[in-house]
Formats: sequence, C-alpha cells, structure tokens
Amino acid sequence: MKDKRFSQWCFKVLIACAVIGSASMTNVCRAQTAPADLSPDVQEVLTLSRQHMDDSVITNYIMSTGKSYKLSTDDIIYLNSQGVSQPVISALLQTSANSAGPQPATPATPATTPAPTTSSAPAPPPLDESSAPSEPPSVVTPTPAPYSAPPPMSAGILDNFFTDGGLNPSLWQTQSPILTTLAAANRGELVTPGLSFSPSGVEMSGIRGGRQFMGIQSTMAFAAPFSFSATVTGLAQDAIPFEIYLVSGDMRQWLSVAGHLGGRPHPPHGAVTFWGPLGGVRVPVGGGGPSADYGIWVNHTGNGQPISALGNKLFDHPFAGLPYTIQISVGADGLAAVTLLDANHLVLAAESVPAGTGPFYVVLAGRNGPTYAEWQSVQLSSSGPSMAVAEPEPAVAVPPTPTMDYFQAQLAPYGTWVNVPGYGLCWQPAIDPGWRPYYDGGHWEYTDAGWFWQSDYPWGDIAFHYGRWAYTVSGWVWVPGYDYAPAWVVWRHDDADGYVGWAPLPPGAVFVDGGWVFNGRHVGVDFDFGLGVGFFTFVGYDHFWEHNFRPWTVPHDRVVFAFGHSAIVNHYAFEHGRFVDEGLARDRMMAFTHHDFRPVPMGDLRHDEEMHHAMERHDDIHNFHPGTPPDARGGWGQRPNSGQNGGQRQNYSGHQQNNQGHQGQNGMGR
Repeated sequence: MKDKRFSQWCFKVLIACAVIGSASMTNVCRAQTAPADLSPDVQEVLTLSRQHMDDSVITNYIMSTGKSYKLSTDDIIYLNSQGVSQPVISALLQTSANSAGPQPATPATPATTPAPTTSSAPAPPPLDESSAPSEPPSVVTPTPAPYSAPPPMSAGILDNFFTDGGLNPSLWQTQSPILTTLAAANRGELVTPGLSFSPSGVEMSGIRGGRQFMGIQSTMAFAAPFSFSATVTGLAQDAIPFEIYLVSGDMRQWLSVAGHLGGRPHPPHGAVTFWGPLGGVRVPVGGGGPSADYGIWVNHTGNGQPISALGNKLFDHPFAGLPYTIQISVGADGLAAVTLLDANHLVLAAESVPAGTGPFYVVLAGRNGPTYAEWQSVQLSSSGPSMAVAEPEPAVAVPPTPTMDYFQAQLAPYGTWVNVPGYGLCWQPAIDPGWRPYYDGGHWEYTDAGWFWQSDYPWGDIAFHYGRWAYTVSGWVWVPGYDYAPAWVVWRHDDADGYVGWAPLPPGAVFVDGGWVFNGRHVGVDFDFGLGVGFFTFVGYDHFWEHNFRPWTVPHDRVVFAFGHSAIVNHYAFEHGRFVDEGLARDRMMAFTHHDFRPVPMGDLRHDEEMHHAMERHDDIHNFHPGTPPDARGGWGQRPNSGQNGGQRQNYSGHQQNNQGHQGQNGMGR
C-alpha cells in the first residue's frame, strides 16, 4: 500500500513537471478556469502567491499548518497558470505524500481499560439522574491546543493567529518601553491587552475608556528593505480599534496606519450589538454623525506631526465587522508603499510615504476605546538584518513639576548657565545678537487658558512657560521658575493705529491671590513692571498670526509712537489649578485681526509641545559633552518642517487647525 501511494505521488510530480514545462494551447486554455473543487486551503496558498510573497515564506507557511493539500491534475495545471512557482507546488504535493504514509494500527478491542487522567479543570456539577442519558455521549469536546511554533524563518515574522492557542513569546511582548512611550505620546495609560484566540484569529480587547492604549510589540526589529502584511477586523465603531506601528527604538522613525471606524463626535444614547460570523459588532446609536476622524489614516516620519497624530487620510469609509489587509513595503531608500486591500484583496487605496530605514519594531495596537479588534494574520519578510530585542533607551520623561536639575540637564546643549547678581543661577541661550524672547521661532495660539506661545525651539516648552526673562549687560537670560503658564508676558494694544505688542514679564513679577506682586509690592493690572519701549515686540494686527515676526515688527521710528499710544493689559487669572493668560480679549482680537478663531485645549497643546521637544532634545542631550559649544537651535535647523528664524509653522497637536477666518491685509490667511 505504501509503495502504491508513493507511486501515485511520483506520478503527480511528473505530471506537474510536464505541465510546467509545456506550452501547449490546450493546457493553457484549461488552466484559465479554476477547478470547481479547489479547496479553501489551496485557495489561501494561491492568494499568498498572488501577493508576490517569497517562495520561502509560502513554503514555510505550508509546512507550518500541518495540513494535507490534495491536488488533482487540474489543480496543478491551474496553479501553474496563475503563476504559482514549482517549489510551492512541490511543497503542496509533499504534504500529500507525507499524509499518505503508514498509519498506526488501532486495536479492535483494547486489552485493558485505561486509567482516567488527572485534570486540573474543576469537576462538572452533578447530573439530575432522572434526566441523565442511559449511555454516555460519544462526542469528546476538544481543548485548545497550546501554541505550536512554526519552523523558524531566517529573517521575518509569520504568525497566523487563527492557528495559535496563545501568544508566541518568541515573537511578541505586551510590556516594553516602546509601548509605554506610545501610550504616553497618546496622552493615555498603557493597558495590558486581553487576548482571546479562536479559529477566526486573536481578539484584542481591554480598553474601557478614553486615553488608554494597548498593544503587542515584536521582540525583533527589522531594517529595510522588508515587506509587511497584516489582516484585521475592527469589531467596534468607537475610537481606534486597530492601529499598526512600525517604530524605531529611539522613536525617531515611524509609520502608522490607524483605523477609525466612525464613532460619533457626541456621546451616543446607547449601542446595539450585531452578531455575525466574526462575532459581535458594537455600533453606537444616537449622538451626532460620524466623527471627523472617521477613516483609515497614515502617519509617518517627516510628516510634521507627532507620532500620536492620525496623520493623513488614506481611505474615507471603512466599516466595522469587515476585514482589511494592510500591506507595507519599505525600500532600502526608506520610502514605504502602503496599500489597503478589502476582503477580496482588491486595492482600496495606496500611498507612498517616507518612513526611514529603521530598524523597526512592529506594534499591533488599539486606543481610546472602548473598542476591540480581531487580528487574523501578520507576516513580515525581510531581506535586511534583524536585531534581537533590546530595551531601547526611553524618551526623556517630562516631569509634572520640574526641578533645577531637570532644567540644567535639558538646557545645557543650547546655552550657558551663569551666575547673575541678584538673580542667581540663570541660563543664557546661545543665539544670535538682537534676539529677544517671544520674538521668533514661534507663534501665538488661542487656548481655553488664554494666549499660548507655541515655540519651535527644542527648549521652548521650558523657557517660555516657566520662569522669567531678564535683560542684562550680556543679553537676555532666563531666570528659572516652577509655575507653568501659557506665556509669561505683558500685553499692549493701540487700537486706533492698529498695533499690538507684548514683552516678557521680568523676575519679581508674581501672580498671587488673584493679583500681581512685583518685588514684594502689590500692583494693579495697569502696572508696567518697569518695561520700557525696548522690551516690546510690536506688530500690526494684520500680522499677529504670523509664524516669524522678524519681517513684520514695527520699524524703530514707529515703535516709540506705538508704545506711547498703547494701553497696557495684565489680565491673568488662576482657575482650576492653572494660570490663565487672558491678555487681549478674544472678541477684540477677532475684530482687529479679521480672524474667526475658537479656543483649542491648552492641556493637549502643552502635552504635544512637551513630548515633541523632549524627543528633539533626546539626541542633542545624548551627544552633548562639557566643553562642546552650545547651540540654541540644536538640531532644529536640520529637522523636518523647520526653517531659519522659525519661518515655517509647526503644529504639534496633530489636529486640524480650527483658527480659520478672513485673510489679513497682507493677503495671507492663517
């Protein structure tokens, strides 16, 4: 019997070789139509081949499934006509030959009754004997098999979650510095994901509210070039049920694809769960229409947005309960091709973006729930080097209450710490002559805590929101302080002539119990703190929304006039544990700047600026050594979306700007 089956297998191999080498028109015509009995297992292999996967990846997949692929002559001809390679067809035939080997004999009557095995499972409840069957049922309920690792790959990932009984610890981890940093970047807490394995994949859940992040991260990092593919189904319309990150250990290079399936912008009245082949799909009802974030998004290195941002929309109308396949090919030049496929492997959208050369870790994630998703498979085929997992150096943490040690370490690469009589230890940025605080490399944002100075300097989140600035014989120095505000400035306005100005508050100006104290003496809201005309930056109202004020400052011969005709405004408040820079009233600024704007959340803006700058400072601090000449711009001039003197705008929040309105007199809208 064995020899006969082996002969049959050899005969199939000969047929395959003859078909592959033949160019007869008859075979070609037969092969154009798929055999009616082509099995789903063989269809999966055909799908992998059509996606141009390497033969080694496909053959590893075939061998790892443990399945027997039965091929008829028509099957072989059809697969060959569809471009399936000879090594892959041979691997399919080999599984059939292996399964045809000798089978262990089954005795007709067991000699002895086997003793019951010990199980840790709890005993079943006692049966009601009146309803118990006379004979025990013959059906045995199978228990999920533990994880069985596929054959090792030379460089890559191959994990078909629907064949797993648990998470493969050699491929994935649920706790790491990268996951912690991603959670912090998303303004959320890291939640250990709940993983449930079934024949339809692994369901990832565990997030119950907003500002939470969960994920699994690969234990290996992969350098370009490589090809990546993942198939996932979002099973809830709330928030972001699935997200894929390719991220370097230092968080400086990344590519992310996020699926936001249309959760409502207003709290829904409830939710309805629809049950289908993939389980329950939770759809909120009531509330507003689809969220503005509805869609599948791509963010990447050099996009000018933080890693927490959704980025740019790739696809407009994804649906909960439908599987999507995301393919990412990263070339040796760092350019990545992102392709989105539907359940029939039809291309829905594609885009090429810069990502970098890595090496990248793979993260499968979800955030801002409640939400969950089902991941079917992930594979990465790499021709570049792979790296064993190592704990990456975490990004610099931003303390809620900074210390002098923190200030000194963070500002050292960008200036010099000096002792100034009357002020003590101060920091002086290594900047060009003529520079002044709140002058260049930044712009004004209106928030729910008043006027916020958003700086492009890598140290701007410290020196423009803490402490005070003093002008000395050697130039401007920053005097450390520990109270945070959107900006520590004094405002002046000359409505009749169309000018607005501001100056940094000096040391000794303290806001206490709802009022100002200067050098120990209470002063009114119209007090000038001794700031003369030379301390102020004046611009016309039509240039207030610029992102580089140098070209638009009022000329020297007009500054004295603007200063003399302007009124001072020191309106600050302390509300809900934070300082509010009320400054110039919103209605006034809307009228005089011809812009209709709404307040943005100051907490989000602060967080994004601090995270962005902390990541920028990471390399500068690491490479800085005592004796190295400091540079206030650091690596800023060479970073994406940065320009000389802050001429290009940066938006750290990652959200679409809502400060829109009419164009100013200079012809430029904000």
